[in-house]
Amino acid sequence: MVRVGVVVCVLAAATVALAAARLPKPGTASQVATLVHDAPSVTSLPTDLLPPLSQVSADNAATYYGVAGRECWGMSKCVFGDRSSPETVVLFGDSHAQMWLPALSPALQAAKVRLVLIWRPGCPPTDIGVWDMTSHSIDKGCTAFRTAMIAAIRKAKPALVLLADRTSDIPGANNKLTTNAAWQAGLEETISELKSPTTKVAVIGDITVFSLDLPACLSAYPSDVQKCSVQNPNLKTHQHFAAERAAASAEGVTYLDPQPWLCTTICSPVIGTMAAYYDKFHVSATYAEYLSGVWATALKPLLGT
Repeated sequence: MVRVGVVVCVLAAATVALAAARLPKPGTASQVATLVHDAPSVTSLPTDLLPPLSQVSADNAATYYGVAGRECWGMSKCVFGDRSSPETVVLFGDSHAQMWLPALSPALQAAKVRLVLIWRPGCPPTDIGVWDMTSHSIDKGCTAFRTAMIAAIRKAKPALVLLADRTSDIPGANNKLTTNAAWQAGLEETISELKSPTTKVAVIGDITVFSLDLPACLSAYPSDVQKCSVQNPNLKTHQHFAAERAAASAEGVTYLDPQPWLCTTICSPVIGTMAAYYDKFHVSATYAEYLSGVWATALKPLLGT
């Protein structure tokens, strides 16, 4: 299929070509499982790598959904899926929410559900203070954003809120890493504020981040791409996978784990013929869109359709 998205007019010719790239059809559960199982055995860059290596760093949601490229405030700025649907799903979080847009927009379009993306860079929906490296204090803008967006979501009463955030190496007060206990408590607070008799909440689990810049690493080791892979979990990072799962359990909401669609005990930067990540922190738009089928299946029990 040919990806359909909103491409910013000032993009370079190479990026425009990327937007028109012919992509594989969304994978079935068995197809995804097979590719992920075999991924650690990939040694050389495929000659038909999607996207081409020179374009990997631009293969992100912002390239194809320009309106969602920087941040999205409120219920009306960044609307995708079936925009005419009376049923609304909100995807709320930081860049780890935005990165799933190429997967969730087509999945919810097919389900005839409206998708609203609300996100701010470096600002998790989890109710914690995030350290601002510029002001050397807690990021008041993030706290204000989170408070305002929770109020807007509550007022809109969507059918479902999906919470997604980066949990690895997030500094809190005094530039010290947030504890698991604090993260769990903060996420429980956010969930409790959002869930209601008319609004379901689900937590999208975080992904394992890499230790190297992936496009540069793949360029350096085109015949040995596993030099760029990482153990799962990556013990060089401090993350809150368990805290998020525990928070979801404590609040009685669904935890959606994307890890089986990405990694075994190893996370490979290449899955099948696809560059699965556009940098060490984020899934690529190409691979996210490939996962739209398995995402549609995972979301179906949560939707009223």
